[in-house]
Amino acid sequence: MAEQAARREIDLHRRVCVIKPDSIDIRPARSAAVAPLIGFLLGVVAFVSVLLWMEHLPFVLVLALMGAAILLVPFSGMGFVYSVYGANVVINRTKGTALWQQGLFGMGVGTSELVPFAKMEQLEVEEISRDEQAGGPQDFAQFEVRLLKVSGRRLSIGQVTVPRAAAAHGFARAREVGEAVAALVDRPLVVIGEAPRPRRRRRRRRGSRPAASVA
Repeated sequence: MAEQAARREIDLHRRVCVIKPDSIDIRPARSAAVAPLIGFLLGVVAFVSVLLWMEHLPFVLVLALMGAAILLVPFSGMGFVYSVYGANVVINRTKGTALWQQGLFGMGVGTSELVPFAKMEQLEVEEISRDEQAGGPQDFAQFEVRLLKVSGRRLSIGQVTVPRAAAAHGFARAREVGEAVAALVDRPLVVIGEAPRPRRRRRRRRGSRPAASVA
């Protein structure tokens, strides 16, 4: 019960940050399981179709269905398991390391980067959508949370993408993730650039009515 009470989840762009007392996981969003699940079901349907109607189907179609089943069932199955139980980034206080997983076929196979806490310089939060497009600011605000290593290399932890009108809320979510990681690894958090300010709505004065037009 205490662990569940201390557990927090923060939505990121196509990811979700799971914060626990001794670890932080950046996992695929729940919606990421839809595509591999559909692929797995299609592979099962293809395999069952061959078993039931192999004598009545053309030989070329049987080969196509078997090939689809052989490819879809294992790869989609592993992708579904990874999207449910896997993680892109695992930061563990007990081990004293941060682990970035590879995204081969969306399965997170292998290890991409292993960073001990001793090789971490600082955590950073920065808006990466500040460059204006034609006609004004970009319609969406995108904030990145990343780790700066002692060597100078930067590793992305996650991003938050929100409409420009909700930039302050998106920045708050990104900063919350950055603060949680910084506290876990005992490193400072640096905000690069200016933090967006919430927009204030104009209040209409009471009793003010539009002037009536005179014919």
